[in-house]
Amino acid sequence: MKRSPTPTRDTGANTPPIAVILAAGKGSRLEQIRNGTPKPALKLLGLSLAERTITTFSAAGIHRFFVVLGHEADQVRAHYQQIAARRHCDIEFVIAEDWKLGNGASALASAKKLDGTPFLLTMSDHLITPSLIERILLARPEQGEISLAVDRDKTGVFDVEDVTKVATSDDRVVGIGKSLEEWDAADTGVFFCTNALFDALRRAHKQEKYSLTDGVRNLAEAGKVNAVDVTGEEWIDVDTPEAFGEARRRLLASLTKGGQDGYVSQRLNRPLSTRLSAHLATTGITPNQITVISFLISLAGAGLLSVGMFATGVLGGLLVQAASVIDGCDGEIARLKHISSPRGAWLDTILDRYADMAVTLAVTFAYAAVHPGPLPWIIGFLAAFGFILASYVTKEFGIRMGEPYPNDVLNRLKRRDLRVFIICLGAVVGRPFEALTIAGALTHLCVIGVLIKGWKRSASPGR
Repeated sequence: MKRSPTPTRDTGANTPPIAVILAAGKGSRLEQIRNGTPKPALKLLGLSLAERTITTFSAAGIHRFFVVLGHEADQVRAHYQQIAARRHCDIEFVIAEDWKLGNGASALASAKKLDGTPFLLTMSDHLITPSLIERILLARPEQGEISLAVDRDKTGVFDVEDVTKVATSDDRVVGIGKSLEEWDAADTGVFFCTNALFDALRRAHKQEKYSLTDGVRNLAEAGKVNAVDVTGEEWIDVDTPEAFGEARRRLLASLTKGGQDGYVSQRLNRPLSTRLSAHLATTGITPNQITVISFLISLAGAGLLSVGMFATGVLGGLLVQAASVIDGCDGEIARLKHISSPRGAWLDTILDRYADMAVTLAVTFAYAAVHPGPLPWIIGFLAAFGFILASYVTKEFGIRMGEPYPNDVLNRLKRRDLRVFIICLGAVVGRPFEALTIAGALTHLCVIGVLIKGWKRSASPGR
C-alpha cells in the first residue's frame, strides 16, 4: 500500500510557497468572445481571469507569483503588472520560448526561477476557491513527489468530455488523461510540486510529449503523485465560451451570503440585486458609492412618505423597497471584485441605521399630522428603538459569546429586509403607520426571543 501525504502545511521557513501561474497559451477556443484581448486579461464580471486567480491565491495567504508568458507576452505582462500594483503582491515573469509545444513546456520554463523550492502550480484560466488552495497546502509533497487536487464528485464536473480524468488508488494517482476510460476523480488544475515535476517533464520531452499531463503521468506511473481530495470546492476550467458562461453563473450564485439572508432577501431582493450587480460589475462604480446611492434613495422615499398622501406614500414605499434591493449590491460587487473591506461594511451599517430612522420618522410624522397626541410618537419611538436593537442584539451576542448567533427563524424575522418590505406593503395599501407598528412589534418580539435563547444557551454556574 502506498503512503498518503503527510497532512502538514508547507511553510518553507515559515513563508508561504510561491505560486506559478501558466499564462502562455493562446486561448484559441475562447477567440470568439476575446475580441483580441489576451486570454488572461479577459474580464468576467468586472475582473479579468488573471486577477481572479491572483486575488484567490492572495486570500489563501499566497502573495508571491511567477507568471509564465508566451502568446502576446508584452500585453499579458503589462496586465499582470497592473494587477501587482493594484493588489500589492509580488509578480515576476518567465518567458517560455517554446510555449507553442504545450503547457508542459511552459511549466518547465519556470524551473530555473524556482531553484528546487516547492511551489504551487495552476493555470490562469482556472477559477478556484481560497479554501481549495488551503486544502492542498495541507498536503505537503515529499521530495521527489507532487500533490494534485482532485474532485471525486464526477456529477459536478461541468464538461466531462473535456475534463482531465484521474484514476486513484490509496490516495495516489495511478492514471491521468482526458481519454481515460476508468476514472474516479477530476483534475482541478491545482498542484503542489517539488522539483520532481520538472524532471518528469524533461523525461516526457525526450519522448516528444509536451503537455503537463504527460509529465504528471510519468510521475503517477512511479507512484509519486498524491491525490488530494478537494471534493465540494468550487472550480472550473474557463477555456470555452460555454465554460465562461457557467463560471459567470456560478459566481453570481455564490453571492447568497452563505445562507445568511433573511426571508425577503432570499426570495425577492437577492434574485433582483444579483441581476443588477451583474451589470454594475462591468462598470467602475464602487461598493461605497452603491451604499450612498441606496441611502439617498431611502431618504427620497422617506421624504415622500412624510407628505402623508396616498400617491406619494405608494411611491415612497416603493422607493424604500428599491433601496433595500440596491443595498444588497454593494456587498455583491465587493465580493465579485474581491474588494471587501471593514470600512465599507461599517459605512453600510451606519447608513442603514440612518435610513431606518428617516423612514420611521417620516411615517410617524405623516400619521401624527392627522392624529394629534403623543401616541403616534410613542409608537414611532418604540419601533425605531426596536430596529436599532435588532442589529445590536446579535452583534453583541457574537462579541460576548465568542460565536455568531445562528441564522434561525428569530434572526431572519428581525432582519431589515422584512421590516422594509412590511412598510412598503403598508404604504401601497395606504396604511404605512399600521405597517410600521406591526414591523416594530415583530422586531421587539424577535429581540426578546434572541435574548432569551442566548441567555439559556450561554448559561453557566454563577452567572
